[in-house]
Amino acid sequence: MNRLTKLLILVVSMIGIVQSVWFIGLVIPIDYLSKMVLQTVQTNVDWIMILALVGSVIVGFVAIMAIITILVAPRKADKIVFRSANGRLSISKKAVEKSLEEAIMQQAAVSDVQTTVKLHTKNRIAKVRITAVDKQGRDLVELGEKIQTIVAAKMTDLMNVKVKKVRVKVNPFDTVQNKKRANHPRVV
Repeated sequence: MNRLTKLLILVVSMIGIVQSVWFIGLVIPIDYLSKMVLQTVQTNVDWIMILALVGSVIVGFVAIMAIITILVAPRKADKIVFRSANGRLSISKKAVEKSLEEAIMQQAAVSDVQTTVKLHTKNRIAKVRITAVDKQGRDLVELGEKIQTIVAAKMTDLMNVKVKKVRVKVNPFDTVQNKKRANHPRVV
């Protein structure tokens, strides 16, 4: 979760908590809070007050859960940064995806390779999703396992990052919708 998303969720959660406190101040008599809030009440109907209490509990619970979520959610990144005494090196996610695609096309002999990498910067873990097309009619399970080992080795070589999960989807050439794209090698 990036910083802007966390900030927006935090702002909405704070507004929800303030709204929840206001609703509770309407229903339950609290000395200093109820005196301020009762000036805003425009009705004395009991079912509206009960509905306000139930609504405040729900809104407050959702707001507290949202705050807990943003505190616990891992930060994802578009690049990973290595720092040492010699300097700083940052590698972008796009560069890693591109080099994984090239390695898979060369070593596994598949075409139309698409990779998606999710990086977690705190504990240096990556999740990789790969789709590819096999034109040679090989065993897809065996080919998928080969691609998994290629990805794990390449990620370790490139970035010294553990791969938590590799999802590989290899389609046979016969089942591909866009045969023109899958038939031509990708020019880089």
